[in-house]
Amino acid sequence: MGKRLESLERQIVYVIDDHPIISFGLVEMVKDVAPHARIRQFSTLKEAARFAIEEFPALIITDFHLRDVQPETFIGLFETLFPEIPVLITANDEKVMGQLRRHQLDRFIAFSKFTPFAKMMELIRVGLSQAKIDLLQIPAVSKALTQKQVEVLELIGAGRSNKEIAQLLKISVKTVKGHVKDILDRLKAKNRMEASIIYRHTQIQKHGSPEPSLHNN
Repeated sequence: MGKRLESLERQIVYVIDDHPIISFGLVEMVKDVAPHARIRQFSTLKEAARFAIEEFPALIITDFHLRDVQPETFIGLFETLFPEIPVLITANDEKVMGQLRRHQLDRFIAFSKFTPFAKMMELIRVGLSQAKIDLLQIPAVSKALTQKQVEVLELIGAGRSNKEIAQLLKISVKTVKGHVKDILDRLKAKNRMEASIIYRHTQIQKHGSPEPSLHNN
């Protein structure tokens, strides 16, 4: 039990970005694949570094263009402040790529904010895996969901209660509960939230769902 708690204490992700919409989007993507991770949001490197003195983040997700960091000193600062920690950088431009090639740092992964959603999720999973953060396992669904179960699951994802789902689908609450139990069994999910996340990811993997980038175009 002590080792488990110690492991969870280390599962801290820092998201450093001064754009609130992008920061929120990155946080939500991390929650999707690592629901047990602890996430802290910062708008400057200075603020993140101050917290890092007392705790040890396992992964950094940061914008390359932070207002308190000069591009030419970016890699050096992160090497000094966060040694050996995987870093995901949301700016796939020539400046950062040139620095990464020059320093040959495998733990730094750069991607564009316009990267397709499915690819971005894959890179975030890679970073979380490098950081040894527990990932939500997306199982192969052995039994397909029925159309009615898909409708129930979509309403679960929208935050609806069993009573509300019953009213919207014109079925009994008992029937809704039966569908929920079957959904959890088929998706091998521990709870409703996990079932919703698993289903969404299986659909992305299956259809390559064209989710929007972090920018509002």
